[in-house]
Amino acid sequence: MEIPYIVGNVIEVNGTKVRILMNDRTDLEQIHYEGIYYAGVSNGSYIGIIRGRNRIIGRIEREYLEDLLKNPTSHTFSKGRYQRIIEVSIIGNLINGEVEYGLKLFPLIYAEVTLLTFEEISTILTANKVVDDNMIPIGSTLSSSVPIGLPWQRLFNTHIGVFGNTGSGKSNTLTKLFTELFNLNNSGCINLQHNSSFIVIDFNGEYVGEEVLKSNKQVIKLGTGKKEGDKLPLPAKYFWNIDTLAILFSATEKVQKPFLHNAIKYFVDAESNDISPDNLVQGIGSAFYNLFKSNNNPHSLLLFNKLICSIEEITNRSREDIWSENILKLFSCLWNSQAETYYIPSSIKRDIVYIDSKTDDELKQYRSDFQSTLESTLKVDYIRSHVGIRQKITISVICHLIYCLSYNTVQYDFIAPLIGRIESQSAIIHEIFKISSDIDVWNDVLTVVSLRDCNTTAKKLIPLLLTNYLYDLQKEAVENGERIGRTTHLIIDEAHNILSAQSNREDQAWKDYRLEVFEEIIKEGRKFGFYVTLASQRPADISPTIMSQIHNYFIHRLVNDNDLFMISNTISTLDSVSKKQIPTLAPGQCIITGTSYELPILVQVKKLSTKESPNSENADLEILWNPLL
Repeated sequence: MEIPYIVGNVIEVNGTKVRILMNDRTDLEQIHYEGIYYAGVSNGSYIGIIRGRNRIIGRIEREYLEDLLKNPTSHTFSKGRYQRIIEVSIIGNLINGEVEYGLKLFPLIYAEVTLLTFEEISTILTANKVVDDNMIPIGSTLSSSVPIGLPWQRLFNTHIGVFGNTGSGKSNTLTKLFTELFNLNNSGCINLQHNSSFIVIDFNGEYVGEEVLKSNKQVIKLGTGKKEGDKLPLPAKYFWNIDTLAILFSATEKVQKPFLHNAIKYFVDAESNDISPDNLVQGIGSAFYNLFKSNNNPHSLLLFNKLICSIEEITNRSREDIWSENILKLFSCLWNSQAETYYIPSSIKRDIVYIDSKTDDELKQYRSDFQSTLESTLKVDYIRSHVGIRQKITISVICHLIYCLSYNTVQYDFIAPLIGRIESQSAIIHEIFKISSDIDVWNDVLTVVSLRDCNTTAKKLIPLLLTNYLYDLQKEAVENGERIGRTTHLIIDEAHNILSAQSNREDQAWKDYRLEVFEEIIKEGRKFGFYVTLASQRPADISPTIMSQIHNYFIHRLVNDNDLFMISNTISTLDSVSKKQIPTLAPGQCIITGTSYELPILVQVKKLSTKESPNSENADLEILWNPLL
């Protein structure tokens, strides 16, 4: 086939880099010749190099003028003094109208260079695929307005990253991807029901609107403090798992987590997957005995007083109404630092009673009285109906700590912060979670979990816990090397909130644990059918390990040097031309690159309608501040 539009000749071949001497017919953005439209020559565009009956495809990376006179003292422009040179990188071959990527043929010196038609460029950008109704229509190329459709088969079985500064169109791109996917599902082109679940972790409530990501979605609006919201269902077996509790209370890996594990292991009944009422009562009785038998720690007195206060709270009765006079005297014990013992205070010095003067038989009798009163006060049925999760955890942990302090197996200072977090963060448990055996909630096609009305602590803990839980569910469904029959897709907007490696407001050990959880998921998730989509305006804040494990990227405008450095050093499929374009991208423009695409593509993403868009727009001050409105 004769190629009619010759625009230059090859003058140098250096591996995959080629220099081309251009003629004068290449200064237009597009050229109409003999009824055919050709794309002009510019950085980032494509040209063809004739090799026999085929053509080699090159992408333009640089262009410049070469001074033939080479006279540094004269800069006068004259006809014929300068010649236009372009440098291209070979990306593949155009054979019989189809693209074959990779190095198969090399150009020869003097080989003729041709413009490419818009149809040929479309073939290059879409990897020989015709954009049809069974693809994800994302937008079109900037220079040639070629429609770009993304193959959902190659995109959604990978981890996806969407990055861009505020106002760059990041949220629109994220929403566009999944809106079009759900449109395919709603039209019957694909079937997601019972085959895949999509869960959106929405920090700012941007995706709760009825028309946003519409796919018969369910919305779970969580709230803390005064803004009471929905409950997040978790099965009891998972809730009482040590990993879950460690996440909820930010337990450190080496000390606090093992301690918490031992405490819960003693009190939880394996059959009911709940704190055993009998074990709870026995544990409080043992704490009473261990406290006074060891008689060795001032902290234990304070801890035991918290137990008594918990019993008062549960029963709504005063301690004087519950306990005998002899037991009440023991409750009034203080610590004598000089004698290093407990004592029962008295206004008369000779009446002061030191606990170390009491025999073991006396203590056992006290314990018997204490235990019998406790059992008559906290009956099994009463515990089941009146003792909440927060109280169960607090009592279990305090009882175990008193035991450990009695035998000097832990240091109080190491465990005290954990007790403090349990007390302060227990409200989150009450406000957020519903312990249930019903996990069908996660079988819907789309679930949006809104954290808009949650406090900072909840926004840090819930995404980690929920991600860990969903990942465990997916792994359980793919056991023993069985074929993946269902997939889970986790979508996290504003991902830097929980994936940052730069945070200085949390303990280093806890930060390491949080990142390790997500790093494991993003490294191992694909083999279990668990896929993550991350969106962030600050990619530099996200762990480099996580960034490097993303397979497909949608990059909007980024101007921060740290962000650009992170992008440049973690995305191997991004070429030099594309890297230079990132800081200058206009709103809605994005570079698509990754394992699902043969080449980086610069695309103008089609904007969704207002009702379909996430609620992420800035305030319109022109309207707000207009005195005439």
